[in-house]
Amino acid sequence: MKNLTLNLSKGQLEALKTLYQENLIKVEQPYIFFAAVHNDVKITAFNTGKVVIQGQEINSEVIAIKAYLNIKNYAAIGSDEVGTGDVFGPVVVCSVYASESDVEYLESLNVRDSKNMSNQDIIKIAPVIAKKLIHSLVILPPEKYNEKIKEGLNLNKIKAFLHNYAIIKTSAKIDRQLPVIVDQFCLPSHYYNYLKDEKIVYRDIEFHTKAETVHISVAAASIIARYAFLVKMHELSKKFEIKLKLGAGKEVDEQILEIYQKHGAHGLNAIAKTNFKNVTKLGLII
Repeated sequence: MKNLTLNLSKGQLEALKTLYQENLIKVEQPYIFFAAVHNDVKITAFNTGKVVIQGQEINSEVIAIKAYLNIKNYAAIGSDEVGTGDVFGPVVVCSVYASESDVEYLESLNVRDSKNMSNQDIIKIAPVIAKKLIHSLVILPPEKYNEKIKEGLNLNKIKAFLHNYAIIKTSAKIDRQLPVIVDQFCLPSHYYNYLKDEKIVYRDIEFHTKAETVHISVAAASIIARYAFLVKMHELSKKFEIKLKLGAGKEVDEQILEIYQKHGAHGLNAIAKTNFKNVTKLGLII
C-alpha cells in the first residue's frame, strides 16, 4: 500500500473537506478533521493540518488534490541523516536535489521517510533514486566519530558539520538558487553556532521537524542515507564476522562484549560509537 503525507493550512483543510463531502466516512477520533474514501483511496485529514493519502494507487488522487488546492511542485534540496541512534556503524548524511519533475517521479515510487520503510524496500528503491537524482553523501565511520567526540564535539555539532558539507557539495552542482530543507535536530541558532569557525557555511536553510512531509527531497535523502548505512553495516559485519544488530537494545550490549573480547578496544572503536551508554555502562577500557 502506498501513502503520502501533505501539510495543509486550515483553509486548505476546509476546502479539501468540501471536495470530498460526498465521500466522507464516520470517524470517532476528535483529532481527525475528516476522513473520506474515494476510488479505493483513503484520505485522512488531521486537525494539525497533516493529510495522509493511502491506497494501492494514489497518484491520480494526489494529482487531483494538488490541482484542486493549487499546490504546485517546487524544486528543493533536502538533507537528512541516519545512524545517530545506532551503536554500531557510521553516521551518514545525504543531501538530494529534487526538481519539479523529480517530485512527481518520487511520489510515483511511494518515496517516504526511511524510518517508515523496511530495509528490503530501501535496498530496492535507493539505488534507483540515487542513480537518477543529483545528491551528495557523507559517511563518518565509527572511528572518526569517536575521534570527534574525544576532541569535544557533541553529536549535534558533528551532524551540523556533515550537513553543511553535504549541502555545499550538492548546491555546487546546481546552477540556480533553491530552497534548502533540513530535518531539524537542533535550534537554527545552535546549528550556525556549531559552524562559526568554518570558512564556508551554507546559511539559507529552512529547518523543519518531520521535514520529509515538507518536501519529498528530504525523504529521498533519508532513503539514500539509510541504504549507505546498511551497506556499511554489512561490510563491518563481514569484516568482523558477526551480524551486527541495529539500534541500541540489549542484543547490542551482548555484541559489544563479544566484539571487545574477540577484537579488543581497537576493534570496538572501529565498529561502535563508544560514547553511547551501551558501551560506557559496561566499564570497558577503551
